[in-house]
Amino acid sequence: MEIKLFYATKNKFKIEQMEDRIKGLGINLITPYDIDINIEVKEIGKTVLDNALIKAKTYYNLVKLPVIAADSSLYVEKFRSQPGIYVRRVNGKYLEDDEIEEYYIDQLNRIGGESLAYYVTGLALIKDNKIFLKEIKEDKFILTNKICKAEKTHDQLSRIEFDIKLNKYFCEITKEDKEKIDYIFDEKCVEFIKDVLEI
Repeated sequence: MEIKLFYATKNKFKIEQMEDRIKGLGINLITPYDIDINIEVKEIGKTVLDNALIKAKTYYNLVKLPVIAADSSLYVEKFRSQPGIYVRRVNGKYLEDDEIEEYYIDQLNRIGGESLAYYVTGLALIKDNKIFLKEIKEDKFILTNKICKAEKTHDQLSRIEFDIKLNKYFCEITKEDKEKIDYIFDEKCVEFIKDVLEI
C-alpha cells in the first residue's frame, strides 16, 4: 500500500533530493506543485525545529495528510558570530542572491580564507495530529573564499561550499556522485521517516 507524504517546500532541488532518498519505500511524495495551494510561510521561530514545525503545521492544516518540513542552520567553525538560522539575514537585513556569496567571502577573508562548516537541519513530521521532531547535524564541509566557476545550484553558497568526501564544490556534485557517498543527513532522514510512518 502506497503512503502519501506531503513535503512542505517549494524548493525543486530539495524535492528532487527527497524523492531520491525515499525511492523504493512505497511513499508517494506530494508537494505544493501537485495541489492548488500557493502560500508563503513566515519562518519566525528561534530554532530550526521551530521553523520546521511552523511549516509542517501550516500545510498539515490545509492538506490533512502526513506532512514533513525542514529548516537548516549554518555553523562556521572559525566564525566568532554564527549565522545559525539567519544564513541570509545579517543585522536585520535580508541578503539577496547577489549579496549572500559576497558577504560570506568577505567574512572568510577575515579569518584566513576558509573554515570547516556544517549545517544542522531540523525535521518536523506531523501524522494523525501527532508531532514528531528530529534534529540532525550534517557532514562537515569546507566553506572557502575560492569561488568555483560552475553555476550555482541548490543554494546561493554552493560555489564556495566544498565537499570533503567527494573533493568537489557543492555546485559540481551530480546525482551519480551522491550515490557513491553515504551522507549522515540522508541516512538519518530516511530512518526518521520510516520510524514515524511505520514502514
